[in-house]
Amino acid sequence: MLFEKYRLVAMPPAKWAELIVDHEKCNGCGRCVKACPVGLLEVYNNVSRSNYRYDVFRCLTCENCAVVCPEGAIRIERDYRVPKGFWKNENLFTSTKTLPDPFGKNHGTDFESYQDKLTEVERVIYKRRSNRLFKKKQVKPELIHRIIEAGRFAPSAGNNQPWKFVVIQDPKVLYELNLRSKKTLRFFSKLCIPATWMDKHTPGDKKAKLKKWQKWLLWILVWFVGGDADQRAHGGLNAVTSDPDFQIFFNAPTMIIFLADKRAIGGTKLDIGLCAQNMVLTAHSLGLGTCYVDLITKALLYDKKFCKRLGVAYPFEVVTSLAIGYPQGKIDGIVRREKPRVTWIK
Repeated sequence: MLFEKYRLVAMPPAKWAELIVDHEKCNGCGRCVKACPVGLLEVYNNVSRSNYRYDVFRCLTCENCAVVCPEGAIRIERDYRVPKGFWKNENLFTSTKTLPDPFGKNHGTDFESYQDKLTEVERVIYKRRSNRLFKKKQVKPELIHRIIEAGRFAPSAGNNQPWKFVVIQDPKVLYELNLRSKKTLRFFSKLCIPATWMDKHTPGDKKAKLKKWQKWLLWILVWFVGGDADQRAHGGLNAVTSDPDFQIFFNAPTMIIFLADKRAIGGTKLDIGLCAQNMVLTAHSLGLGTCYVDLITKALLYDKKFCKRLGVAYPFEVVTSLAIGYPQGKIDGIVRREKPRVTWIK
């Protein structure tokens, strides 16, 4: 169809993942509830389950819920697939997700049997998970210094090293940043989410639809914000803003905000991404947990006054942020991911 790629931009029909909980194994500890980035789960009658606000509408298939479960009671089946329209992705994947397969011989199974053959760097990469369960214990300045030093030696275009860091450990500042961010993001939720899905305390109508003006708005926005208009992103955004108790930084004791010089050679996003990942891998190798929190970039974009308080001024701009702290129990572990799409030219 000639205009196929322009169709179904807003909330396209999709095949969603399925969350399966073994009720005989589940002990109702609630770790999966805290680990879910989009607030999909709840504990009911001492057993974990979907909160049924809009079922698996928001599931990102990250499998963090399964990794943090001490009883191995959770698994995610199927993957997010869109069969047609602008967001069509059903034709982009050749198989289901698999576990790490660095030697190309194990078909992504039995990681424990060959992890001793990997370097320490590889093991940290494969086991790193986004942590959303933090202890209250503060991270010492000397560890933060080690983490930032790892970022300082990341590659950058033209060796221009555009990064700057704002380290926040003051609970009052973190609390205020959380409130300000959620207030701003709430406005965007209203633009792209059906009204019946805006309140955490109501299940929501699975059949709810966007208003016509919302559909037109999303059709326009997709050309400017790309993937930020994906319905999974909207579900995650709504999970953050519809729950007054949701902490955008997951109660982490330390936040590092990444700034970049707007005048950087080749742009800022790649350089900051390389820098941040150096820091993340270092933090996890030191026994810490981290989680990227990108939502504050949009919030701070419209809060110049608070940016000034944080020391954000031209030529620097906010790119992303990182929550850092000590994990509550085991967080890092092995999960499945889509197989790489590779074109060999020999």
